[in-house]
Amino acid sequence: RAMKKRPTWEGTIISPDAKPGLDGAGQYPILSLDWYSDRGYAVHCMELAPRSHFLSTSTTLSEPVVTIELGGQGQELWPPELFVPDAMALKATRFLLRYGKRDPSLTWVAIDAFRRRKVKPRARRQGAAAVTSKPLPRSA
Repeated sequence: RAMKKRPTWEGTIISPDAKPGLDGAGQYPILSLDWYSDRGYAVHCMELAPRSHFLSTSTTLSEPVVTIELGGQGQELWPPELFVPDAMALKATRFLLRYGKRDPSLTWVAIDAFRRRKVKPRARRQGAAAVTSKPLPRSA
């Protein structure tokens, strides 16, 4: 509920194993919850298996149209089905904490199994000229 007090909340990570590993980081499985006030939760489960999965409202995904930010690394468009309501996020969280794995009664989509599109960064306005991340060509 605390997540819902902000328009977006990224990076809440839940792990049933509270003990850090040898490298000081948490152990798998890990459930990452991101809150988007206009869409719902993006629930990402990372297990020891080579692929991680996102909780989905459907086995069929539509066109990627929802803009998400990837931890400050850039933006992508994702299918809207990857944003789930409270009840689904809560069910996935409780199952992970109780059994240490993804809930098989829910629909999960592998991270490399859904279409996404990169969003080009917008030019920032400064005065009358747009400033972009590309250097301008030299004048002769």
